[in-house]
Amino acid sequence: MNRRTAIYFFFCFVIIAFTGCLAEEQRPWIKAGYWYAGSESPIPDINSALFTHLICAFAAVNTSTFELSIPPSALQYFSTFTNITKLKNPSLVTLLSIWNGLSATNRSMLGLELSSSPLSSMVSDPSRRKSFIESSIRTARLYGFKGLDLFWVWPQTASDMIHMASLFDEWRAAVESEPRDPNEPKLILTMGVHYSPTCNSVNYPVEKLRKNFDWVHLVTYDYHLPMKEGVAGAPAALYDPRSDLNTDFGIKEWIRREFPVNKLVLGLPFHGYAWTLVGPGNDRIGAPASGLAVTRDGSMSYKYIKWYVRSYKASVVYDANYVTNYCSIGLIWIGFDDVEAIKAKVAYAREKGLTGFNVFQVINDDNWVLSHAAQEDACHHRKTQRLCLIVLLPIVLIAILLALVVCYFRSRGLRPQGVFLLRRMSQSSSEVNASTAQNFEEDTPNLLRFSFGIIRAATDNFSDANKLGEGGYGPVFKGELPNGQVMAVKRLSESSIQGVEEFKNEVTLTARLQHVNLVRLLGFCTDRQEKMLIYEYLPNKNLDYYLFDPIRRRVFDWGKRVKIIEGVCQGLLYLQEYSNFTVIHRDLKGGNILLDAEMNPKISDFGMAKLFRKGKVEANTGRIVGTYGFVPPEYVQHGLYSMKYDVYSFGVVLLQIISSKRISNDNGPNEDWNLSEYAYELWKEGKEFEFIDPILDDSDSLFKTTRCLQVGLLCVQTNPVDRPSMVEVCSMLKSEASSTIPLPRRPAFSAKKDEFSESITPSNRDEVADPFVRQSEEAEGEGALTECWSMNYSNQAARTNAAPVAVKGAYWPSWFADTLPPSAIETSLFTHIYFAFLSPSNETYKFEVSGSTAALLSNFTMSLSLKRPRVKTLISIGGGGDGPDLYSRMASSSSTRKAFIDSSIALARKFGFDGLDLDWEFPQNPGQMEDFGLLLKEWRAAVNHEARAARRPPLLLTAAVYFAADFFLDEVHRAYPARQISENLDWINAMCYDYHGSWDTSATGAQAAFFDPNSNISSSYGLGSWIRAGVPRKKIIMGLPLYGRTWELKDPNINGIGAAAVGLGPGDEGVLLYHQVVAFNKQNGAEVVYDKTTVSTYSYLGKSWIGYDDVTSTTAKIKLAQSLRLGGYFFWALSYDNNWTISTQASKAWPYGR
Repeated sequence: MNRRTAIYFFFCFVIIAFTGCLAEEQRPWIKAGYWYAGSESPIPDINSALFTHLICAFAAVNTSTFELSIPPSALQYFSTFTNITKLKNPSLVTLLSIWNGLSATNRSMLGLELSSSPLSSMVSDPSRRKSFIESSIRTARLYGFKGLDLFWVWPQTASDMIHMASLFDEWRAAVESEPRDPNEPKLILTMGVHYSPTCNSVNYPVEKLRKNFDWVHLVTYDYHLPMKEGVAGAPAALYDPRSDLNTDFGIKEWIRREFPVNKLVLGLPFHGYAWTLVGPGNDRIGAPASGLAVTRDGSMSYKYIKWYVRSYKASVVYDANYVTNYCSIGLIWIGFDDVEAIKAKVAYAREKGLTGFNVFQVINDDNWVLSHAAQEDACHHRKTQRLCLIVLLPIVLIAILLALVVCYFRSRGLRPQGVFLLRRMSQSSSEVNASTAQNFEEDTPNLLRFSFGIIRAATDNFSDANKLGEGGYGPVFKGELPNGQVMAVKRLSESSIQGVEEFKNEVTLTARLQHVNLVRLLGFCTDRQEKMLIYEYLPNKNLDYYLFDPIRRRVFDWGKRVKIIEGVCQGLLYLQEYSNFTVIHRDLKGGNILLDAEMNPKISDFGMAKLFRKGKVEANTGRIVGTYGFVPPEYVQHGLYSMKYDVYSFGVVLLQIISSKRISNDNGPNEDWNLSEYAYELWKEGKEFEFIDPILDDSDSLFKTTRCLQVGLLCVQTNPVDRPSMVEVCSMLKSEASSTIPLPRRPAFSAKKDEFSESITPSNRDEVADPFVRQSEEAEGEGALTECWSMNYSNQAARTNAAPVAVKGAYWPSWFADTLPPSAIETSLFTHIYFAFLSPSNETYKFEVSGSTAALLSNFTMSLSLKRPRVKTLISIGGGGDGPDLYSRMASSSSTRKAFIDSSIALARKFGFDGLDLDWEFPQNPGQMEDFGLLLKEWRAAVNHEARAARRPPLLLTAAVYFAADFFLDEVHRAYPARQISENLDWINAMCYDYHGSWDTSATGAQAAFFDPNSNISSSYGLGSWIRAGVPRKKIIMGLPLYGRTWELKDPNINGIGAAAVGLGPGDEGVLLYHQVVAFNKQNGAEVVYDKTTVSTYSYLGKSWIGYDDVTSTTAKIKLAQSLRLGGYFFWALSYDNNWTISTQASKAWPYGR
């Protein structure tokens, strides 16, 4: 080889090395991570600066419409995710992830067969795929996401894979052709896939994945699960000498199938799994195990694992053969990835040429330790690259001529790319226009398309004789087809401003709605630029035609009006609850309630209707549509609409039906009250019948005019959260017990204001738009309507007269975390669960939480929300162990109260709790009771202020109180500040137990007697005292004990309640938990007696005597609480029950939860 050739190859080598380093330096390195909305971990706590991409998970597929569906409870998180996470990292890219649903995903992970799944059903049909694709793009854009992620890791069949390939092509085509601002980038498409291209013996469509996705992230974890296997396996092994279940094997398979490495992203698990080993001595990977440990399914977040390790001072082992970590504590074995494993895996990804890593999930990290570990490898890699550049750059500068050649080739590469982009944009535009032209026809497959000639002939050339009336859209004509069918034709007038939009809206929307109480759209006509709607003909005109005519209203008796009320209710129920999608009518009024030949009502005119989305604000807030008097205040003032919009309109219509009065503002003594306020003033003064049309006679009807008046007033409340749902409206109208119907406040748009009147402001607009009753699509298979109540921002804690639904609460003693971890709680049995207890500092009165307590708090909220997102969690402060002095000192001055209040709110928000509970046992004297009232008032004010500032729902505020409102304790008279409690707390937990116990060993006692014929120490007396004190019944929650108290009988033959005793019986300090009581009775054959007089149970064996509540007495007490119209019940305490027996029966006895 001559010297010239050698120099030539030398420079070639230098150039290649230099450009290689430069390419590595410039190539984007993806640092992605999932955030699971179901966890309710605060979004602001995410350290988004550590990531390039964050994925908000998970949306699902609606199995009726096959559109993308976000659970209502999570919508607030999805809608704010992008804006909040970008505050710390403006360059962050957010993606919206869709999965197969919790049930299907869990079954697939465990290797169980699925008969069907939402994603499988969706991909199997082209029209379903189209619905999914369009809705996914629309939703991503709506909430500011820059990409979409599909998390379908375990497809079941070859058919799934085939249909999946079609979805990929169509999804990519839709993204490419999406009309968008030129400055708006195309949506990113990514997918979570199995660690290997073969899953369940079927192969992914690798070529389609390569072609259509920007990158795919491998689920390189969950290889071994304690619920599946009897050995302790490495859940996320990089290598495994024993099997192919490892990351290295999977990645090599993807590469072997020619999937480009620069589109592969490595999955990193921030969780592990716990097994119970068969025996000591062998704690290595592969050790025999008898099953799971620690949690319900064995899974543990990294944060929880590290807390566990610190708490038990366990040694963590790094196994380089598997590239994973594990630790053992006794027979508990936990496999997970620690810092060493994460660093090694990121380095492996770099070495293999992968394009980044993806974390599942970011909130599982422990103070961002693992996330920083992944960053450190990136930093090391960048240092190596810079060193390479420093060495090679001088050499390359010498070869300036070659550098110019490089620049030349680079410039050549840019031009065709730009031309290609312009060509693609041009193609996309033409494709969109073509598809838009046919969408209208495709969206209305069940409607007839009439020609202009047929309509003209049917209406006698739109003659005045056939004209039925005219509205804002245009005139309506009666028409008759040659076959004798009569129809109504609504023709868009040339002067209509909003008609074209309303025409499109009504055709596409009404075509999908089928209900006996909705007007049926037969078809449409678009010939000759016309916009005509053809409806069924209804001969009896509309509701207004009868209500406001002095002659016709007299034959419009109560029976006919009830028929209309019921029909409109059913129509709205269908729109809001039972159709495939929720529809907000937005123009419900008497003129749009048409009547057929039998006077059956049919809701008409859907031109202004909207599909509902939680948190949706009108795109053009200046364009307020609707009819004066029927439009709610939140829409008039802020353009907000929800299902409560139509509830408001229905309330106005209901008031008109019972009064035969028009909407006007000339009612009352000064002629300045609107119809709703006039009705309210008469109702408040007990003069209801002055408002009700005197010709109406409801004596023979289950529907009562006075009840309709009260329900109507509830519907027209200012704040949407104070209005009932249509489900509740229908229930209340049919209820024979008027006392169960809440009392309304002053209605919206009133001239006068109540003391606690409230308004809708921008600070609570997120809450305003909440739908309050939703069909839960993934609520542990319940499939029942679930009430999801948002608490308002008023000066009061909540509605003084809340709707008749129940709190089903329970306290979780944190010292029982080992025997009942939060993940093992049967959350389906409860609406509210309290973390018991935390205490403030004795000196600062602030909460100082760190270490194991912090981990326990975080695990508590995360575990419960993962199992059941709707369950509300509260921190209970205090408890009997704190004593009264700490809280009396704290509450004695404004400065210490403020320190306590501010710290408690910050604590609840930090760990994702929904509320705070104070268990001050007990204020000692009138002065402390007064301080208690001041504390509640200031606490409520601070909670409301924080909620407005943070634009989020306010925290719940509750208190555990003595069983009675007014009582003597230690010979001191005490009375709670009932007014401050009523105004500032959402409810109180009355401790209706511990009436008798170790402090009185002379006689047995029913420790939670509901009645006591011999004294006032009973639940009946205590609850009655709270009611007499003025606390609303719905704010009184009855306490139920899950334990018993024991005595030693003086004479075993005298063994009833009140029998002489000589001391305590079995159990620590004379206490047995309920499961211990059951075991004692069963093992010893004790006699069990239910005492109807006290509504309690006791058992005895020899001299041993136990007083407690079992299923019989508990369910009887719940029925008594219901008869008192209380707000619900709570248990002290979780972990005491016997296999959830009492909790289950209690939940069944009171089935509705708040």
